Amino acid sequence: MRVEEVLEVIGSKESSSVSPWDKVIIAMIRRAKIRFNYKIWIVFDFANTFFMVLTYFLLAFIVKPESISQAGYGQSYFTFALIGIAVSHYVTASLRSLSITLRFEQFHGTLESVLSTPTSFIIIFLGDVLYYFLYSTAFLVLIIGIGLALNAALVINLETMLTLSILVILLVLANLPIGIISAAMVLRFKQGDPIGWLITWINNLLSGVFFPVLLLPTQLRFVSLLLPLTFSLDAIRYSLIWGANLLHSRIIRDILYMVIYIVVGYPISIKIFSIAYDSVRKRGELSAY
Repeated sequence: MRVEEVLEVIGSKESSSVSPWDKVIIAMIRRAKIRFNYKIWIVFDFANTFFMVLTYFLLAFIVKPESISQAGYGQSYFTFALIGIAVSHYVTASLRSLSITLRFEQFHGTLESVLSTPTSFIIIFLGDVLYYFLYSTAFLVLIIGIGLALNAALVINLETMLTLSILVILLVLANLPIGIISAAMVLRFKQGDPIGWLITWINNLLSGVFFPVLLLPTQLRFVSLLLPLTFSLDAIRYSLIWGANLLHSRIIRDILYMVIYIVVGYPISIKIFSIAYDSVRKRGELSAY
């Protein structure tokens, strides 16, 4: 079935004849078309990434390599920061994609219509997540390419790329529960998104995005261990810097932590979202922005 035909029936009773995967793809294309209507924004987004990489390339000349080596990531601060920048887009996609979708539908007054169609909102959400995932992957490829051009000490081969792919998927899955809770806040409080903003800020500061967790005071280091991004970054860095694969004990440890976040996080976040949704629906505020 062509995209145009699926779009015609996706909100109707005939949508039952369309597979859930087709609907996810259509939802992804829908989000991509909306985003790519703002071409200047896309250009500046990529340009901002380039200048961020360049900034940390220059910063690497004044950062002592001893702290990087002590954390087990070699001696190149530029390589360390480069991986943090590359992964940060996936975190944003995990934490903000659902809340962005909800706010968009609320702003245009279409949320109630979307939620009342035969197509589950989960399908539309998965389409948006897939779009942001692919968009973040484009950033990852770009940043690694720039890093290699600037002589970043990365081990790039088939084994590390396979390891990276699996770790990135686990990273997104481990952070999505926080994104679901963030979306519940948007659904309930409309303009406010305290969870997404707070976790993004804490991640950047405490999970080792721009400097090793070992540099943190002991109390703050404990907080970093509560963040799934801490273990995701550790595994990705260890693989790309040392060439370690999925069978390495350190990466297996990090994967186990991410799996725990996934298993524990989803039931809690879905319950919170359900409570927020039922509360807003009973008050007739689904379309309010």
